Amino acid sequence: MFRWIVLLPAVFLASCAAPRDGTEDTWARRAGEFLDPLVPDSVTLGPKQPALLASVRLDPAEVVLADRRDVRVIFTVQNTSPRSQRLDFPTAQRIELAMIAPDGRRIFLWSEDRLFDPKPGTVVINPRERIEYEATVPTRDMTAGSTYSVETGLVGYPEVATSFNITPQ
Repeated sequence: MFRWIVLLPAVFLASCAAPRDGTEDTWARRAGEFLDPLVPDSVTLGPKQPALLASVRLDPAEVVLADRRDVRVIFTVQNTSPRSQRLDFPTAQRIELAMIAPDGRRIFLWSEDRLFDPKPGTVVINPRERIEYEATVPTRDMTAGSTYSVETGLVGYPEVATSFNITPQ
């Protein structure tokens, strides 16, 4: 009973705030926004969408070996949840990128020839925002017509990763 006495005024006060994102202004939406941080994620009904989505794109999109010595990879992490996402990293390294040859051997590891500050770091991604990281992949070990797999992800977060194939011409 005591909880209802505390929650009812809180829901009423939460319904007095105006919406900022242009959505329909209803008391149910406002009460939901107020109570959402109080409900654990494990109580969410239905299929759970991952909070962070990883995607990648190449620049240029078509790789012609005669024209390029390297290809730029842009790795994007987008927060799809209504809450900010905090990412803790053990060092200054945020991403890892590996290129796998058609025979399965790794021919390039992005972090292999880099030094990273050993201090831990934190990145916070706000709701509906994204961060982008860029890396360069050399084309020196590629052969035209062969398909290579490139795997990218956040260090320490295997669930925030993606892979794609490159078939240079």
